[in-house]
Amino acid sequence: MVEGEVAVHFIDVGQGDCELIADNGKYALIDCGEYSEGSKAVGYLDSLGVKRLDYVIVSHPHSDHIGYMRKIIDRYEIGTVIMADMTEDMIPSTSSYVKMLEAIDRKNVPVIFPKVGDSFTLGKGKLKILSPVKAYEDLNNYSVTVKYIYKDTAFLFTGDIEEEAERDILDYGCDVSADVLKVAHHGSSSSSTRAFIQAVNPQYGVIEVGEANDYNHPHREPLKLFKKLGIEVLRTDLSGSIVIVSDGEKVTVKDGE
Repeated sequence: MVEGEVAVHFIDVGQGDCELIADNGKYALIDCGEYSEGSKAVGYLDSLGVKRLDYVIVSHPHSDHIGYMRKIIDRYEIGTVIMADMTEDMIPSTSSYVKMLEAIDRKNVPVIFPKVGDSFTLGKGKLKILSPVKAYEDLNNYSVTVKYIYKDTAFLFTGDIEEEAERDILDYGCDVSADVLKVAHHGSSSSSTRAFIQAVNPQYGVIEVGEANDYNHPHREPLKLFKKLGIEVLRTDLSGSIVIVSDGEKVTVKDGE
């Protein structure tokens, strides 16, 4: 990679999410996919020579996002885990979530429950937290939404937020504008409202989704909206892993590595 560039890797883990931000030798991992797909995430990280993850961001506790996280935490040196502070009645008892917490405790990894507006330095860029704004009754809406800013460019990662959380983020006054949007909930029609997408106004929308998945993701409605708004859609089920590089002024799509 050219000096002064950073890369965001949207790693193909089938029907799940996994993103890696690589900023001048510092790394932030957002989610890791299902347990059955974890070897893909590990193989990808190892191919890049990753030894330490400065931040691991757990968008929310569904298995297609954190299924392999306990293995990730065991395998790599971890700086800090960032995850949503959920109300007690929303904390899941699923194996993937419980074992992730056990791995965090076993390695004594610091955990941060961020507030909206919190900012974390990563290399020469920064990570800014935009959600969750409040307590929810749907785990998807608890997704930690994070904006990665590198000079004059930005990437927005939305986990599986639905319409309610999108509206709350906008009502809170968060600046969601970004060059690249990780499309929420694998392109579900319950996310990607017109108001939210217009506020982001991305050049690219990346959908992480499994080929011929049981949910029929991505849905027709958001795809039509992206086309109407002139947003180029990139999909892991069609292209495999996607890499987008920023030089601080513009973003460029590269071939998957």
